[in-house]
Amino acid sequence: MRERQKQILKAVVKEYQRTGQPVASQNVSEEYEFDFSPATVRAEMLALDKDGFLEQPYTSAGRLPTDKAFRLFIDEWEEEIGQRQKEEIFEELERIHELAFKETAQILADFSRSLGICGIFDPVKDFHEAGFKWLADEPEFGEGKIREVLRWLDSSPEEDFENLVQEMEDEVSVFIGRENPIKNLRNCSLMMASFEFDGQRGIFGILGPKRMNYRKNEFILKEAKKKINRNF
Repeated sequence: MRERQKQILKAVVKEYQRTGQPVASQNVSEEYEFDFSPATVRAEMLALDKDGFLEQPYTSAGRLPTDKAFRLFIDEWEEEIGQRQKEEIFEELERIHELAFKETAQILADFSRSLGICGIFDPVKDFHEAGFKWLADEPEFGEGKIREVLRWLDSSPEEDFENLVQEMEDEVSVFIGRENPIKNLRNCSLMMASFEFDGQRGIFGILGPKRMNYRKNEFILKEAKKKINRNF
């Protein structure tokens, strides 16, 4: 990928994270001070589309980052969160108490502005989620898509989570769109971590739009895991 393509793709992802709407080449040219012309931006966005990093949801619309673009962005370009935000997270996570799965799900939801998930599923099932109000505010979950998430949660997802644990290789696993082994959630991003308590396996995480703040959510989950391991 050429350097200017990297600059443009990074700008498109950031703009989409900010607005949740398809990004036009004109918006990118106006918002970011590139040392090349708007015509070059248009041409490079077309090339990025052909290479699978951007897609056009419908004719005459701007373009959206693909799963491939988000993976590149979070692996190489997304910035770390600031110290002030870290301190706010530390303070909020002090609310996590022993076996408070429901409370933990709510904390994850409120800090990520997404759906928070926490619970144990083997052998006892005690599973909680919180934060549907945040999903309802996101344009990606309009047109009935939030109902897909609700139907999945109502269908006893513990087996899906048990299988998901087998896919998790990192301290915090990130599944973007079609990377997700849970088919019902491939329009979203899912960040998960696991824990053990008294011989039981548990899982907690964040489900939200692909344009979520991955660095922030990763930090939340890593610190929450430390807290859960101490308290649970």
